[in-house]
Amino acid sequence: MFDSAIPWFTPARRARIAFPVEIALGAWLALAILLNQQWWGGVVQGALNVILATSFGLAVITHRVRPGLAVIAIVTGGLAFVLTFLVGGGPNNGFAFLAAALVLFGTAAYGSPAIRLVGLALSVFAAATVLVTIVAFVGANYTAGVGYVLNQGLWLLASALIALLPWVLGELVRSIRNRRQLSATVATVSTQRDAAVTRADLEAERTRVARDVHDIVAHSLTVVIAQADGARYATAGDSPAAADAFETIAQTARDALADVRVLLTELRHTQEAGPQPGLTDLDALLDSMRESGLALEVREFGDRGRLTEARALALYRIVQESLTNALRHGDGAATLELEWGEQAVDLVVTNGAAADTPESKDPGHGIDGMRERASLAGGELSVHEGAVFRVRARLPLEVELAEVPA
Repeated sequence: MFDSAIPWFTPARRARIAFPVEIALGAWLALAILLNQQWWGGVVQGALNVILATSFGLAVITHRVRPGLAVIAIVTGGLAFVLTFLVGGGPNNGFAFLAAALVLFGTAAYGSPAIRLVGLALSVFAAATVLVTIVAFVGANYTAGVGYVLNQGLWLLASALIALLPWVLGELVRSIRNRRQLSATVATVSTQRDAAVTRADLEAERTRVARDVHDIVAHSLTVVIAQADGARYATAGDSPAAADAFETIAQTARDALADVRVLLTELRHTQEAGPQPGLTDLDALLDSMRESGLALEVREFGDRGRLTEARALALYRIVQESLTNALRHGDGAATLELEWGEQAVDLVVTNGAAADTPESKDPGHGIDGMRERASLAGGELSVHEGAVFRVRARLPLEVELAEVPA
């Protein structure tokens, strides 16, 4: 039963239960204080008793949720308590002292630094008042023996400690709560750090695997394609069947190479599922860059050739990264040149560096990412940095099979 009750008693549920309990406790203490006060002082005594009971009850109700209001209420009730002495009241109402102890505990456990200092001052004042009262009482009985004086001295020390005890207990509760919160924060940060390290290790492993696959498979498929095309042309006149077989080998290898390029891109760059941008989205990208404030001039030469999905994505991302860098770190203007050849597309993005932008020693990951994208797509990329920032990239186009003469 207790094992099921512990998870059920969460901090949020405990907070919802605590306030109604505090309201009931405050109302009960207010009634108990009121019934235990002396009433022979007439109307003034009755009014002071009501103020005393109401203030102390309100202080108990708000000692956790509003410690500052509880301090004001307890001071008001304390003044009313002192004024009852003038009309014949006595300081023997234990319920009033219990309410004061709860409020002093709340100032230390739940109050702000200023409220905690006020609570400490009230605790010290209460301890000093107890000391003065007992010393005055012992002094009035100076004819008593040594044992009586020693007994009163011990009671003096104990009373002073009891007056300070609620505030000390509140500080202890605050320290325990802060330590638990700190432990929870440390655990959360440690978990996030471990997750980040795991992601970094996974990304490094993905990068290593992508490079290995690129070096082994992609390069090997390229050799297979070249050899198959050569054999196809060499055997076209003597054996049409063999030429067809070599054509099938070359085309299959090309398709496999395109699939490998896509796989390597996805393996190296973590991307969300769904369609990726390509050549059809390039014009929209350029328009969005202009709308963002970049003075962009585009020069495109030749007819757009055929790019595989992986190479079209690489071209889009390289243009996007280059123009974003020009917008963020450049002088507000950039030039994009696209030259479509028979075997490759050449990309050049040029922009001037901003006059008030200091040179950064850390180039970030954007340039390395563009180089890796170009390399995985079978191309190359270079960057020139200085007063003029220039990105050059070259990506191969999909080669169309030539007609083999019969």
